Amino acid sequence: MFTACWAMFSGVASRAAEDEWRFVRQDQGVEISGRQFNGSSIPELRGHTRFHASIGDVYRVISDYDHFSEFIPMVSESRVLKRDTRAIWVYQRLGMPSPVTDRHYVIKVADDLHAAPTGIIDVTWRMDSAHSMSLASNDAIVPHAFSGSWHLQDLALQGECDALYTIHVDPAGVLPDWLFISMSERYVIQVMNAVRKRIGINSQ
Repeated sequence: MFTACWAMFSGVASRAAEDEWRFVRQDQGVEISGRQFNGSSIPELRGHTRFHASIGDVYRVISDYDHFSEFIPMVSESRVLKRDTRAIWVYQRLGMPSPVTDRHYVIKVADDLHAAPTGIIDVTWRMDSAHSMSLASNDAIVPHAFSGSWHLQDLALQGECDALYTIHVDPAGVLPDWLFISMSERYVIQVMNAVRKRIGINSQ
């Protein structure tokens, strides 16, 4: 069903502005939208949900890179390589379902906390191509591209945090686009609900 929906979506989106988000579906408390991205055959996907938690609780979970393998789906390894005043460099490996080859990469993460006092936090990341291509492995592939973001807004009066999770991945390899798009949509839902579950565990 998703494949048919995306075929219709992409045909319409090709005639629209590239920054126009279009609804795909809603499932498990997450609303999925998509848009074309820099001419790629793989769309950028966005998940929208609300967490029953403060913005600080959510941020602590989504920035806990050294422990992603404990709760983020498919992440088999995640560790911080370097930090400075501008960014964080994180190595991650995704354990893909057989017979798909694992992916691994280094991302450069930037946190924008300037608006945190007003209840807004933005986290963005992009694959560090130079670091990623230097990775030597016979059993994992470096994606062509990987970028994404979190936009968090504290809804203090409601005791909730509004969250947008955006991701674009060009996986490389021979994985068909239609299959990867379907997997990516499910993955956005799984990630947002894994974060929801982790927040609940941390608050116990």
